[in-house]
Amino acid sequence: MPNDHDQMTGLPGGPDWNTIWMAMKERQRATPGYLSGTEFFGRAENVERYRKLAAARYDGYAERQLASMAIPDGATILDIGAGPGTLAVPLARQGCRVTAVEPSAPMRRALREYAVREGVTVAIIEDPWETVKPTAFSGPFDVVIASYSLMMVDLRAALAKMHEVCSGRVHLFWPLTPPGGREVERALWPAVHGADYPPEPMADCVWNVLFQMGIMATLEAEYTQAEHRFRDLDEAMAEFRDRLNCPDGAETVLRSTLGRLLIRSADGEYRLDRSSWNAAIHWDVRHQPATDEQGAAP
Repeated sequence: MPNDHDQMTGLPGGPDWNTIWMAMKERQRATPGYLSGTEFFGRAENVERYRKLAAARYDGYAERQLASMAIPDGATILDIGAGPGTLAVPLARQGCRVTAVEPSAPMRRALREYAVREGVTVAIIEDPWETVKPTAFSGPFDVVIASYSLMMVDLRAALAKMHEVCSGRVHLFWPLTPPGGREVERALWPAVHGADYPPEPMADCVWNVLFQMGIMATLEAEYTQAEHRFRDLDEAMAEFRDRLNCPDGAETVLRSTLGRLLIRSADGEYRLDRSSWNAAIHWDVRHQPATDEQGAAP
């Protein structure tokens, strides 16, 4: 298995990148303290914190996502892992017919509340994408979106299903380098859980899985740099305590470790400088019939 710095290649005869993805995901799931996305966002307090962060920190990025996709009014949209409706509700507001796949009950509540506030309707499927049947839909979607929601173990199967239910373009968004703050989490994990936190597969692995499916996707990289400020160490602890699924009794080591890792400003605030590369991966289904590595249609 490659480490964080190994070069990846999708050339025929090379490694099976879906197997690499699956192995890295399984290694994560076996890590002490790990919560899957559905488990993590099954906790209402985590959803509320994410919703506030989305409004305070991520709205500008969501606007750039929407602008980059250039989705026409009235299009039919499938948003996989829609969360609190960050993309689904603005798309519905512009006249698109949106179906959201969201397995987290607290996230669905947040999405519905957002849709009501904006006076729009979003159809919601409560099952995880892995168990959703293509026959659940009345017809293909003009656009399929998965924004930072590639949590599934079998990525190839998940992507093949997205390809199958789409009649136009598929848009994926996923980190190209570890997100800002992930280094802090990985530094904290041994102190809190007594085990290293393994790296997750990045967008280059996603692109290679698509390549080996016969899909020549476009990958666009975007550099992002942001600064997260915490009023004090208690506020920082509240965020990282949930992000790390800290067990009881871990507050002392969490406080001391965060105090060393975060930058303290002259005004007493604590700062986390975030810089990373994100990737937008997209392809047109009409021009990209999926195949397997041998070139045979699935």
